Amino acid sequence: MTSQRLGILRLYRNLDKILVLFFMVFMFMESVWVPVNSFAAEGLLRQTGYLFFSYNNAVRVLTSNWLVTLGFVSLFAANLFTAYFQIGLIFLGLRNLLDKQERSVFQFLGKTLRDSWSLIRYARPGKVVFIALYTGFLFPFLRQILKIYYLNKLLIPEFIVTYLKTEVWMKWLIYGLIFLLFVAAVRLMFALPKLFFEHAGLRDALRYSLGKTKKRVMYYTWKLAWLLIKSFLLFTLISLPILLLQQYMDSQSNSIAFASALVNYVLIKLAYYIMLAYFLIKFAAFLTDSSLSEYRHRKGLPLMRWFVLLTTGAIFAVEGFFYINFPLETIPVTISHRGVSQANGVQNTVESLEKTALLKPDYIEMDVQETADGQFVMMHDANLQALAGVNARPQELTLEELTSLDISENGHTAKISSFDAYLKRANQLGQRLLIEIKTSKLDSADMMDRFLKLYAANIKIYGHQIQSLDYRVIDKTVTYDAAIPTFFILPYNTIFPRTKASGYTMEYSTLDENFVNKLWTTDKLLYDWTINDEDSIAKSFRLGVDGMITDNLELVQTSIKELQNNPKYTVLLMNKAADLLNFS
Repeated sequence: MTSQRLGILRLYRNLDKILVLFFMVFMFMESVWVPVNSFAAEGLLRQTGYLFFSYNNAVRVLTSNWLVTLGFVSLFAANLFTAYFQIGLIFLGLRNLLDKQERSVFQFLGKTLRDSWSLIRYARPGKVVFIALYTGFLFPFLRQILKIYYLNKLLIPEFIVTYLKTEVWMKWLIYGLIFLLFVAAVRLMFALPKLFFEHAGLRDALRYSLGKTKKRVMYYTWKLAWLLIKSFLLFTLISLPILLLQQYMDSQSNSIAFASALVNYVLIKLAYYIMLAYFLIKFAAFLTDSSLSEYRHRKGLPLMRWFVLLTTGAIFAVEGFFYINFPLETIPVTISHRGVSQANGVQNTVESLEKTALLKPDYIEMDVQETADGQFVMMHDANLQALAGVNARPQELTLEELTSLDISENGHTAKISSFDAYLKRANQLGQRLLIEIKTSKLDSADMMDRFLKLYAANIKIYGHQIQSLDYRVIDKTVTYDAAIPTFFILPYNTIFPRTKASGYTMEYSTLDENFVNKLWTTDKLLYDWTINDEDSIAKSFRLGVDGMITDNLELVQTSIKELQNNPKYTVLLMNKAADLLNFS
């Protein structure tokens, strides 16, 4: 216990240097590199003539012009190098804290910046790629806590992970893969100091690490796992009393609760940086078999440490003010996903529409596809097998054949609904719809032209909206009648789009502040999907989305009412703590 306490005390006495190092790296990334990189990517995209970059046009975008392709490749390489440099700069700073020589903040920063030239001098493609792969895939905790923006985009969208976990064997396969990647990270972790501090070649560094861990894999695996656990425990032990205090303050007047929340926000952010510093210094010390120096200690805080802590606190306070206050000013609309809520019926059927409309969502999102005879039917899936037990596509059967089929889901059974019947019933109920147009290669050439001729006037009169993954749907709708709200669905957040759509429907797990900040400079709206738990709701509030698409209307509606009528700052602070640890 004494040595552990001494370690925390040494960490505290170096906190000014650590905070300045982190701020220097993170603020450069957020204020300089990310905006410049986004500007460059958008500029390259404009040269292709495309308005967006997504899975369905990626090949065409990247092969449209060889000079633009070269530009994208260069930008990708620049991002890999920047990630490598960011990680290396932090590790060099950690080494300078561990080398037993006492320095002032300015001396520490000066030496770290001088040392950083070695990262450029000894950079090699293999080394850069290895660092990116190590932090991006083998040990993603590093890229998460270091806020390495473009490596943090290397994730599988939440809806895909949720789908994969529906099978028990797939869930355990995923967990097994995560464990194997962690063991691989342990086997290769001793290559990091060799690469950053000794500037060894990649092959020699890997050979050294594999040899060092060969006979003690489980020992090193446990040591690294225990370090992660201790770091989380440290953050929890600091944050828990803060949250308990805020819970009490929430019972006082709103002005007292707000002021307390602002102070506690600052404390939670400081707790995070203390945890971050603790983990990184312990990790670097473990890799290099060293420890923080016990410097001579004078009574009271040195002036520079006071200045750094007060400046840091002020920056966090401004950030906290907008974080705590903003969600109360942006109330998103609620949107039922596929026309159901809490499995109250079969998706996309009139029966579930009638039940869900009783819950009074602002919109009901539903899916429309063309049939073999040029009619329109309510169906999400590209194949009828899962719901109807028929191995056929909606475009291969007539509307009469489709509406005669029984479909089963959530313990309910119903007939497939035609779009005409669904739209008519929604209009009778006064229920607005978010109509998703699903397209297929089997669709007729004039599918959207006929759809708009048949339904555009009705959609406009009753206040319905249209969305689609296919931008051609958006383009045709806007051209036909720009007054009809249209939302372009983006399942993955890449280059910021510049389209004719009224807004975007984004998969929530890839959505981030950079996208939202850019969106605020336009007149576009933002919906996110699929919002089914407290974490995703919290993220949606934090980002200020205009609408949430959910399978659990009651949960989202309750959260919105609580935020409007009885704001609980404790919940906001808990959400922030989870977000800092990348749990939401």
